[in-house]
Amino acid sequence: MTREQAKSNLINLGIAEPTDEQITNYLNTVNGEAKKEKDRADRYKLDADKAAELQKQLDEIANNNLSEVEKANKATEDALSQVAALQKRIDRAEQLKSLAEKGITGEQAEKLISEDGKLDYDILGQIISDRETAAKAAKEQEIANNQGNPNGGASGGNDDPNAKPKDVENAEKLVFGVVPQDAAKVQDYYK
Repeated sequence: MTREQAKSNLINLGIAEPTDEQITNYLNTVNGEAKKEKDRADRYKLDADKAAELQKQLDEIANNNLSEVEKANKATEDALSQVAALQKRIDRAEQLKSLAEKGITGEQAEKLISEDGKLDYDILGQIISDRETAAKAAKEQEIANNQGNPNGGASGGNDDPNAKPKDVENAEKLVFGVVPQDAAKVQDYYK
């Protein structure tokens, strides 16, 4: 995954302006999850090899009384079933690794890919919906933060909560008798 893809994913997750540190942390997390899934797939393969060896020994003991043809048929049947089961596990591990590279990890990825390697479209729809909702909320927050204050001040609040706009200060000075130096100009402006 490139830094640009990581930045895009972080923006979709609701981080408006991801920093380089956030992008690096995100990439490290995704790569770590991908490595975990690869390691897990390797362990499954190693376990499968051990299971095949043990099954072979078991079959030798059980097949002492079978004819040569029956032994060969049974061995072939058992090997094919083991290969199919292991292939499903390896495929699932590769799918989980691929999802981790795309930012879908943990419980979401586990639910998205079933044990037999099939994709659950309801979970996929929920993941997409959640990401779109997060992106929408982030965009709304960004827009809200960039809007001006309806009272004419700068967005983000005033430093002095008791500060009055200039026109209110001038009106109070006129009404309460404190006349500014250019009172004639101010009075002419309101006529």
